[in-house]
Amino acid sequence: MSDDMLLAYLVSSFPGKTEDIATEALCHVFDQSDACVDALNGVVQSGVHDIDPIHTVQTQVIGVDGTRPDLVCFDQADQENETGQERVLIEVKFWAPLTAHQPNGYVKRLPEDGPAVLMFLVPDDRVRYLWPRMRMRLKREFVHLEEIESERRCVRIRGSQRHLMVVSWESLLDAMAARTSDSGEPGPVTQIRQLRSLARYTDKEAFKPIRPGNEFGNDSDIRLRQYRRLVDATTEEGTSQGWADRKGLRATPKPYGYGRYVRLHGAVVWFGIHTGLFEATGKTALWASRHQSYADEPDVSRELGKEDRDWYHKHGRHWFPIDLRRDAEYPQVLAGVVESLKGYGDALQAARRAVELRASDSTVRASASAEATEAS
Repeated sequence: MSDDMLLAYLVSSFPGKTEDIATEALCHVFDQSDACVDALNGVVQSGVHDIDPIHTVQTQVIGVDGTRPDLVCFDQADQENETGQERVLIEVKFWAPLTAHQPNGYVKRLPEDGPAVLMFLVPDDRVRYLWPRMRMRLKREFVHLEEIESERRCVRIRGSQRHLMVVSWESLLDAMAARTSDSGEPGPVTQIRQLRSLARYTDKEAFKPIRPGNEFGNDSDIRLRQYRRLVDATTEEGTSQGWADRKGLRATPKPYGYGRYVRLHGAVVWFGIHTGLFEATGKTALWASRHQSYADEPDVSRELGKEDRDWYHKHGRHWFPIDLRRDAEYPQVLAGVVESLKGYGDALQAARRAVELRASDSTVRASASAEATEAS
């Protein structure tokens, strides 16, 4: 392990602590380096030009409303305020989802006696996904937002001096490295490299949105691990909702990929990764199929939309494509897979009921015919 990989090693050794480790490391750098604080000020002021400069940065500062941003940045202390005023709140993110209180609850915490900013620090690839989602959440409560003309994605709540900004890890670390180089401070150089390595490691392992047109390619090993995670999470969600059942069934990998057996409304289905169909169709990596197929198996295509129904008849009636949402983050992708698998189970159930109803009608007609024959 190289010296630059220490933080990445700690993250791999303590799953679920990525943001906590990054937050403490970043706060330590700001505490040790005036040049890095100057760089942070430069990044903030590139979006909100007239904001008071940051002087100190702290972690674990709980507000009166119970909110606890990752980092709280204070301006210059004075006789009236010995610690300074909270001026910038920073949420340290990689690919973890937003919480229910983000960003609205944290925006409300910002002071109103001057310009203030809530900043989200995220990977460069995530900026374009997270920004519209946060703006949408803000507009639900604050309605009117004013775009700030700057090099940053930044808005102001109309009628106030509260701002929301999104900044990439890459741009902040670049600014810190440049300012450190200009100042001649040698200390932070290694720490900034550590943070870069952590950001690269976390970004590499994260479930990133599947781009439109994405095909089975060089990232397949990472994607296969992520699809496996989706298979397990989907069956767990189905079990908790009551429309799926795994009792007595187990994960059963096939030559074409990882998967598991699960009951959907009583029908045993194999659900998982099918690399062959993914490569052949480019449609999706996840598929479902009845455990056993019979000549009189219900045709679930009747319950599908036209596009899926056409595909279904073209490629074989025993494999069902499970939707993988493109250009969406993990929570939305998981919700789509859950919805698609449940829809397949509902279609099987509806088709089976239709077959049973036809069988019942046939029995009634046969019985009526027999009675009529006997009466004659």
